[in-house]
Amino acid sequence: MRRLLMGAVLLILACEGAATLPAPSQPSAVTSSTPIPHIDVYDMMGGFPPTTFFVVTPDSVKALALLNHTTKYTIPLDKGDAQVAIAPVSQRVYVMDQTSTGARLRSFDVATGAERASRVMPQATVLPSDSAHATLAVDASTGDVFALVGQGALRAIEQFDGYTLAPMRRVLGDLRCGDRVVAAAGRLVLACMDEGGLVTSEPGGGGKFRADAALVALAMLPDGTLMAGSADARLWRLAKGSSSQLERIDALKERGTSLLRDGIASHGDCCFVFGVAESVTNPQVRVLTGGYTLLLFPETQRPRGGILVEPPFAYYAVGSQARHIDIQQGFGEMMADVGGRALPGAVADR
Repeated sequence: MRRLLMGAVLLILACEGAATLPAPSQPSAVTSSTPIPHIDVYDMMGGFPPTTFFVVTPDSVKALALLNHTTKYTIPLDKGDAQVAIAPVSQRVYVMDQTSTGARLRSFDVATGAERASRVMPQATVLPSDSAHATLAVDASTGDVFALVGQGALRAIEQFDGYTLAPMRRVLGDLRCGDRVVAAAGRLVLACMDEGGLVTSEPGGGGKFRADAALVALAMLPDGTLMAGSADARLWRLAKGSSSQLERIDALKERGTSLLRDGIASHGDCCFVFGVAESVTNPQVRVLTGGYTLLLFPETQRPRGGILVEPPFAYYAVGSQARHIDIQQGFGEMMADVGGRALPGAVADR
């Protein structure tokens, strides 16, 4: 306890003043991210891990350090909406944005921001989204990258090698809908949010499922367990390896709460964290019977773009501010004001 308290005090002090196969893809010109000089506090006497929060703005992806809230580097964007995903094993961050020739996918070293690979999907488009972690996913068990992109009036999911970004296969094609994609343990899930539809692709086959309401959020644990939710906080769970119907859970709905858009995040290997809007004056943490961890946000301060979790913090954005909150003790603070729209993209433990 003394060690944790000392770490919290040091964190506060350090923040003062800063506070069917696809057509072959073509490699694009490699451009480097822009390093920004900074002083980094790597250990903080072991109080907190050296986490990086990737925040998407209209013209760049900013890598914010947890320990002193500095901007470690920026990754420039071309145009349109951008998507971000993390490969925890290889410690690469993937960024997908739009160019004049197609959807561009790039990978960068998490620690330094150095670009490692780049690939353009000709004629493909990055789908518009109010989330920056909606249509790009990494299966940590294999390192493979999955991109949900537009192909004219239809949509497709393309699979890439996580190291080279070489195209592997088109997993699903000629899709008439699709808003979110998540992947883990060999299972890939496509969601048509407004219809409540879920399509799975996994070893041995897959399946189609439908929730009895429009969805606003979904997330997946590393073992492939899926959780999805509606605006009125009805939840649907699909266990790892299950091909049966969705399991409905009403624990949060009975509370009368409102689930945030993209307000479900995986918490390590065990469980999920839920972001909800309630009548509170400041963000708070609640743990319900059954192990449900809730992050309560005031109606007037709803995070935009959902929540992300890298213990012991949850990360989110309100307006132009990137913020975090301790999911055990409830204290939180602003990490940075980016001066414009901010969306949470990904979090890396480095």
